[in-house]
This record gives sequence, C-alpha cells and structure tokens, in this order.
Amino acid sequence: MRTIAFDLDDTLYDRNEPLKQTFASFTPTKELRFNEILPIYHKYSDIAFEKVTNQQWTLEESYVYRIRKTLQEQNIGISEQDALAFQAMYTKNQDRIQLRPHIEEIIQYLQNKEIQTIIITNGPSTNQRKKVRQLGLEAYLSANEIIVSEEEGVAKPDVAIFKVAEKRFGFAKNEVWYVGDSFPMDIIGASQAGWKAIWLNPSRQEPVINSNPAEKTVYSTEALKEYLFQIIY
Repeated sequence: MRTIAFDLDDTLYDRNEPLKQTFASFTPTKELRFNEILPIYHKYSDIAFEKVTNQQWTLEESYVYRIRKTLQEQNIGISEQDALAFQAMYTKNQDRIQLRPHIEEIIQYLQNKEIQTIIITNGPSTNQRKKVRQLGLEAYLSANEIIVSEEEGVAKPDVAIFKVAEKRFGFAKNEVWYVGDSFPMDIIGASQAGWKAIWLNPSRQEPVINSNPAEKTVYSTEALKEYLFQIIY
C-alpha cells in the first residue's frame, strides 16, 4: 500500500449534522421527522448535483430545487426566497462542521507511516475546499492532494476522476485504497477503477447491487481505525 484516498462528505465528517440542525430550525420543516425526510432530500440533491456538474444549472438553482422538491413530497410549498433562506441557514451550520471521531488520529498515523493521503470529492470547488479548511485538513494535505470534481470536469463514480489521481501521483492501481461512505459513488467507482475500497457504512445501508466489491466494510470510524492500523504496520 502506497496511498490512501478518502471521500470527504459523510466520510471525514458527518454531513447530516448541519442539515439536521437546519431542518430543526427552519419553520416550515420543524415538525418533520429528519430520518424520513433525509433520503428524499438526498435524492433531489443528487439530481441537482448532476445538473450543476453538466453546467445546466447554477448552484443557486440547485439549492432552490432540492429543498422545494423535498417539501413538495410533504405537501409543503415554499417560495424561492424561503428556499434560499433555508440554504443560508444550512451554509451557516456547515461553518461549524467537525471531523468524525478518530479521523485525525488515522490521518496522523498514515503520515507517520509515510502513506500518501489524498481526498477525492464530488462537489463545487469553493464549497469543498472551504470544508477542508474548516476541518483543519490543510495541516495534513496540500491543495494538490485534494481532487475536486468541479475542477476536473468529471465526478465519481466515473473512473476518469480516479485516473486523474493515478496520473497526478504516479501510483499503480494495486498500491491505492479508497475509503468512502457512498456505495454507488465511492465503492463501485473505486472498484471499477481497479482500486481496493473500504466502505465506511455507519448507517448500515444495503448494497445497491447483489455483490459488495469492497475489500472491507466497517460500521464506525473506530472500526476503520482498527482495520487500517492492522493492515499498515
């Protein structure tokens, strides 16, 4: 093993926490059950992300779409202005994100063992790099070690974004492992690229296909730490 690559959102930090805070504070959504509304919101977020990636929508249009469509399924209508107010609250809550437990310890261990550490993340460049700063990851990774889909014009699960990393850092497929939470984006994408994958699956999701190509599935960052410390010594 020469390199460990990480996803960012919901892998190195819990993306749902600032969203949960926003739903609890935003008047039209206060009474909704977060666990029930979350998969609906993610469904429309994925659609919106694809539109932004394909340069069909602006970020602002995607923000309005995902919350309005989510609430329409609950028979709640909000204006465009209210949708942007929701996003403003969400952005403010995102400013307080923190690394998941054990993540900083893992990264320090990898670097002490001279294992190259990189991030491959989907999303807008400004947003993703801001999260990296807020999480204190700039202390461990250079800007070049963070690959953002918007900057490369390709997003996971497309194998092309994994090839960007191979070309940039010059490692072979059998030298790199990828750690991510999203089965379709991270695990399938990395596996199709020929990389070994570790599925961080704290919500205990079921694979979207009959087989699980991950080399290892762990259900907490503590279990992730134990596994990595076991195979890297």
